[in-house]
Amino acid sequence: MSGSRLVRNSPDLALLVKEGYAVRIVGGYLVVDDIPFVNDSAQVQWGSFLCPLDLSGDLTAKPSNHVMCFVGGVPRDKNGAAIDGLINDGVEKWSASPELTASCGFSQKPRPEGYNDFYEKVTYYAAMLLGPAQALNPDVTPLTFKPVATDEDDGVFCYLDTFSSRAGVTELNNALALPKVVIIGLGGTGAYLLDLLAKTPILALHLYDGDIFRTHNAYRAPGAAGIEDLRAGKYKVDYYHQTYSLMRRDIEAHAEHVTDANVAEILDADFVFLAMDTGLDKKTIIAALTARGVPFIDTGVGLSKDASGINGLIRITFSAPGHTDYIERDQLISYFAGEDAEYDTNLQVAEINSLTAVLAVLRYKKHLHFYADTENEHHTVYAVDSNDLFNRYGTSEQETVIGISNALGATNIEESGPPNTGDAA
Repeated sequence: MSGSRLVRNSPDLALLVKEGYAVRIVGGYLVVDDIPFVNDSAQVQWGSFLCPLDLSGDLTAKPSNHVMCFVGGVPRDKNGAAIDGLINDGVEKWSASPELTASCGFSQKPRPEGYNDFYEKVTYYAAMLLGPAQALNPDVTPLTFKPVATDEDDGVFCYLDTFSSRAGVTELNNALALPKVVIIGLGGTGAYLLDLLAKTPILALHLYDGDIFRTHNAYRAPGAAGIEDLRAGKYKVDYYHQTYSLMRRDIEAHAEHVTDANVAEILDADFVFLAMDTGLDKKTIIAALTARGVPFIDTGVGLSKDASGINGLIRITFSAPGHTDYIERDQLISYFAGEDAEYDTNLQVAEINSLTAVLAVLRYKKHLHFYADTENEHHTVYAVDSNDLFNRYGTSEQETVIGISNALGATNIEESGPPNTGDAA
């Protein structure tokens, strides 16, 4: 099995990583890097612990011996003298690789039966070396919080997800590991959707957009695009694939728009996000998803500039199997821009796009029971000028207004509710 999966599955190794130790698994050995120690010259240096692992299936077992080897030098006390009882010349000097060959070995027991687990073993020896090192430099620490690299067969992330374990949400986060999620449109909102979803354990994330990543896109996109990226004239999907592949695997880039000709490609998705402009293609996609029973969220941003500043609405519309009739009946999603489309400025602002994406992902995660959900709303509109959220088609079947400035208070409003938004996203 891969080292990173072993770290994730073993509570003692996972705790070491959570606390900040630089853990690696190399050839069946536990390696803990960045351990500060004092050398013969009474100077602080850094080395690595090295010991063979004892396993029970895909978990660590109780260490079978109390010996620990050290790579990088021979630890001394703060004056550069030998530490009483630490070094044992009779210990076999293990080697995991030419670069990981022990300089010396330690033989200390906290109790006759040895160490309870590898967490205790590592921290016990670390404390023995850290004291002299901190006597010379109080700021040195073995807690470097370096990422744990993962193997190709070890899930979607390129390095170990220590966030979930530190936050205590690993079980909830596992519910987000859908086989296939699709994002259609990588304009402002779609790019922020990707930024949030890329950090979840979705097994395959498919991106559809036939446009080129241009300079104006960079000013309403997550992160900071370099000028060479803009000069390269890459498709949006290729630019974002390059960016987010640094963090995760299994991002599929499709440099094309979704139309009637290829809509069948997305019908096996477990969830779809639409962040695209109005048009016949959107109507085709929604009809196909609804008929197949694929859950989706459609986002809309409608902004305009007036005398008081930029104003408008954000819309999040969620469609779940068996709960779709309200979309067509109440015309919640517009499919055509109308006769004045040629005058549409397509006004987009980064914080509005990102807020739209945040609201959409919150609703998506509620659907998957990551977040608590008492209302089960299927349509949300945010009004810029009043800072209100309007929710509809939920459990209570009443529209609720939530003032973001006082999110804990909610009052009912009349059924008429807010107007629909445009769909430029």
